[in-house]
Order: sequence, then C-alpha cells, then structure tokens
Amino acid sequence: MNKQLIFIIIACIAGLGTVGVFVMLLIRPDATATLVNFLFQLLALLGGFGGLAVMQAQQNKEIETIKTNTNGTLSRKDEEIAALRSKLAEHAPQALVEVETGPIDVSDKLRRDL
Repeated sequence: MNKQLIFIIIACIAGLGTVGVFVMLLIRPDATATLVNFLFQLLALLGGFGGLAVMQAQQNKEIETIKTNTNGTLSRKDEEIAALRSKLAEHAPQALVEVETGPIDVSDKLRRDL
C-alpha cells in the first residue's frame, strides 16, 4: 500500500473520531469515555498496521533492488564457478571427485575395532 494513502486513512478516522467525541459530548456526555477509549484502541491498531505496511513496502523495495542487481538469477556467478572448475580440472582433477556425504554411524566402526 501507498504510505500516503495509509496516512490519509488514519487521519480521516482520527478526524471523524474527534468530531464524534464532540458530538457525543453534546448528546450523551456519560458515554464519552467509552468512545474515547475505543478511538484510542482503533487508532493504535491502525498505527500498527500502517507501520507494518510501510516496513513491508520498504522490504519489497529492497527485494526489487536485489533482483535488479542480480538480474533475477545468479548466472554470472554460475559461469564464474564453471570457469574455475574447468581450471581446477586441468590442474588437479582429483580435487573434483565427489564424495558421498551422509550420516556417519560410528557405533559399527567402534564395535569392529574392539
């Protein structure tokens, strides 16, 4: 959401609430405290929502910046890794042997050694 739109919505609700409090003071002064309490709670909730919406918009902007900087992919980095792997294959092919990694059960090895 747009920050200005959120601010306008909260300002309108606050303005209507203020007018409502004055009208309530004229019509029913005994119920004014309940209305003021409700308006404070409502504005606090809307303020929290507005703050979260602004933070989310800022985070989306940062994500878009990262996407434009990486062009949405990491293809250049992948090309660099492929070039380095080919150089490594020329000079030390044994370094490119893939080793299967998984959970190691040491208990069997310890039993055989005993």
